[in-house]
Amino acid sequence: MDPSERIAWLALAAVQGVGPATFGRLVAGFGGARSVLRAASDGRLARTAVEVETGRRLPAEIVDRIVAAADAPGAATALLDRLGLWTLTPLDPAYPSRFGVLETAPPVLYGWGDPAALEGHFAVGIVGTRRPTPAGRALAARVARHVAGDGAVVVSGLAIGIDGAAHAATLEAAGRTVAVIGAGHDHPGPRAHRALLRAILARGGAVVSELAPYTPASRGTFPRRNRLLAALADAVVVVEAPSRSGAINTGHHALEQGRALFVAPGRPGDPATAGCLRLLRETPARPLVGLPELDEDLAALGIGPARAGERPVTGSDPLADLGSVERSVAAAISRTPSGIERLVAATGLPAGVVGGAVTLLQLRGLARIVDGAVLPAGPLLERG
Repeated sequence: MDPSERIAWLALAAVQGVGPATFGRLVAGFGGARSVLRAASDGRLARTAVEVETGRRLPAEIVDRIVAAADAPGAATALLDRLGLWTLTPLDPAYPSRFGVLETAPPVLYGWGDPAALEGHFAVGIVGTRRPTPAGRALAARVARHVAGDGAVVVSGLAIGIDGAAHAATLEAAGRTVAVIGAGHDHPGPRAHRALLRAILARGGAVVSELAPYTPASRGTFPRRNRLLAALADAVVVVEAPSRSGAINTGHHALEQGRALFVAPGRPGDPATAGCLRLLRETPARPLVGLPELDEDLAALGIGPARAGERPVTGSDPLADLGSVERSVAAAISRTPSGIERLVAATGLPAGVVGGAVTLLQLRGLARIVDGAVLPAGPLLERG
């Protein structure tokens, strides 16, 4: 990504009220974040009918905030530097490939630690209630130690309870763990877990969020966190969850994203596991009946430690076996983030033909759509 476009991307994503959907529509409509900020500076953004949802225009207060960001685009990066954060965007080759399953991928992922932990070949999410029983806490620790011993990166949410037990047990097993937090890094989870957070980072793990650093936790931020947590795992294990629990939400996200979901059964009538029983009754989740059985189920799904020769060999030219239409669309995508209308204008091809080419490029891992913005991905992104 061009450095100035990257700075603009970070500045726009940090604007309060510009979520992934609005971000994607703005970038698609104006042809990049830098173009959005330029439009804000010269007044075009305020005059343009940018729809956030059907029948709604971009609110004036958000336009004003984008104008302020355009006036000082470096302010967002200065804050990141003060907090020691790295960032990944969909236009960075290191952006997590697992986010390809998300309908609304985060425009920016903020993190501490080692970004490589997000690309481990084998990742297991472990989630559950903040108020576990002793048996639930012990089971979370057993599962975490077991899969970490097999080489899995353990993904959880850094919350008190099952999450904390999973992170801690992974570290005890000398494994790596990723914490996905439900706030910005200026509010990095419970104070009681500060030492745990430092240990995660010291052992090669990562602490990540899609929320700008100053964003506090709220009822709405945790469901957003849960979908990222599920996406970063190949399989999710729900250990213990009452009927109203964020772990249930994470389980549903896992199924929607095509991830394997395992749920520890509980006793009928026990409030501590009512949510687990509901998942087992109402969804295709598999019961967690033992660690050897978990290994067998994961292996049957092709999830587990890396095997020699599993990774495909990438050709030198990702466009070599594409047709002329797909090559034309791919070339346009690689130049700048674009919506379908801009790709039609750039290529001179009909909208239906462009849409079909974009779908083919997505299937080949060469394009990614972030709420209407078509971006290069995989080998096409690395090709530059």
